[in-house]
Amino acid sequence: MQRRHAVSPNQGDSRDESTTQFKKLSRSALIRGEKYKATNSTLPSPQSIAIRLGVKPTKDATSKTWKRAWKMQKRMIPILHSTDSCKPPDSSLNIACMWWKALSGNDKNSPVYDDGLAYDLLPSGWRKIASPRMNRFFPRLHHGNVELRTAYLDNAVREIVKDAKDPLLHSDSHVKIRLVCMGAGYDTRGVKMLEQGIVDMVVELDLPEVVDAKQRLFERLRMRRPGLVDVDMPELIPSDFNDVPDVEKKLQQVLKDDTNGDWHTIFMFEGVMIYLNDGVPSSLLNVTSNALIEKGLQGSLCLADRLENVPGGDQDKGGIELERNGWRIIDWCPKPGLARHMLRARLEATK
Repeated sequence: MQRRHAVSPNQGDSRDESTTQFKKLSRSALIRGEKYKATNSTLPSPQSIAIRLGVKPTKDATSKTWKRAWKMQKRMIPILHSTDSCKPPDSSLNIACMWWKALSGNDKNSPVYDDGLAYDLLPSGWRKIASPRMNRFFPRLHHGNVELRTAYLDNAVREIVKDAKDPLLHSDSHVKIRLVCMGAGYDTRGVKMLEQGIVDMVVELDLPEVVDAKQRLFERLRMRRPGLVDVDMPELIPSDFNDVPDVEKKLQQVLKDDTNGDWHTIFMFEGVMIYLNDGVPSSLLNVTSNALIEKGLQGSLCLADRLENVPGGDQDKGGIELERNGWRIIDWCPKPGLARHMLRARLEATK
């Protein structure tokens, strides 16, 4: 197989304050749908996606209501973490997502129910407002929207694992599964997948300050959940995704010991591409496929994010973007919102 050449975008671009920080978006761009005001007929309704995923649909509310809910949470976050000994820094809505996923994880009627795993990452005392008995008081707005992509990605990993271990499709059905989360933030999916025995190894890459904070959060999590003492926790690796060569180097290190094809690697992106410099998302897709192709390995991709060069939910355009970067779409499930492209893909064979 032949290596595809990635282009490092915006290197030395004077428009960026630094190549070692995520691109800062204006506040309005962080509000649901504000950046993409034009309607697009290729995007299905949230209700249809919810039905497909077995998730309760989000509340049918005005944009004013969505904005009001976000502004209220924005004001509350400093209060909620005022006594938090871990003091996690906020980066690209990481803290808000941590609370949204805790709400969904405490819902026994949701396919993403996690028996309080995400909830146990929250600060003492204040976390009680996201407890199971309080869940019904929260309208299904932002946490319901994030629940859609959580459900999709959880199921995508299970489907990839099922295919990778299918003896009818592969000669070696005892292959091990490595999940590489690109920009996991304070998400607990990696721990959940390890705890449930769905994957064998989890590697998470994120900004250095996020990695430092998550190590502290994991220490607290293990104290609250003694059963995790027998679980190999995710390996946390600091990396700035806008520095594409650094990402490439880190991924080569992750895969360096895989010489006999015992592992199937799953790369996952969730809500991170929308905060990167122009050109970087496509380059990262290229880098992940190249990392596997160079070593002759097998791998898959699952994503709930925003692809470049694909303004709406057009699968043909999504397929072109993926194939030019070494991937072939297996499942396509767009939804409204910023992280609108949900998909599952496999490594594309090359000459």
